[in-house]
Amino acid sequence: MKQVLKMQRMQIGKRLMQKAKPLAAVVRKSGHLQTVAEVIGEEAVPVVQYLKGKKNISEFKIAESIRAEVNSVRKMLYAMQTSNLVTYYRKKDRQKGWYISYWTLKPESFDHLSIATRKQKLQQLSERLHKEEANEGLFYICPSLCTRLEFDKAAEISFKCPECGSTLQHQDNSKTIEQLRQKISEIELRK
Repeated sequence: MKQVLKMQRMQIGKRLMQKAKPLAAVVRKSGHLQTVAEVIGEEAVPVVQYLKGKKNISEFKIAESIRAEVNSVRKMLYAMQTSNLVTYYRKKDRQKGWYISYWTLKPESFDHLSIATRKQKLQQLSERLHKEEANEGLFYICPSLCTRLEFDKAAEISFKCPECGSTLQHQDNSKTIEQLRQKISEIELRK
């Protein structure tokens, strides 16, 4: 079940990345935009770019300006608000009778989010590195890449893949350990 969900997330991510290819160059230019792309999603980058230097902009104006649906813009703005990147206030439209939210970026919060994201990545990578080093040489993987298990769990299921039934093969995780060390040092250098 976990593998199916993981594959679905990867497919959704690939589709989003295909739609957002032109944004990749923009994201590389700014650390703040990169942080937004990582935490909220690349589709939020145009919203941030549009809001830069502006105050109290309605979600309808934002959606119109970046040529997106109001509901998707609203969803991104709420996600950004959860990460404390924007503030808003609501005002009731007297003619239509519904509330309209007006949004403003909080540029000072981008640094905090960037630092918190970096710390979280470092912690996750360090935990994974510790796990890989503790079980060095004791991993088994499906030839179809369905699953990767530690020795104890692989032995419990008689070295058969729970997804496709193939015989699990021993995996040398020394390259994985080296890649994790490299990623950790890259993140530490960006401080």
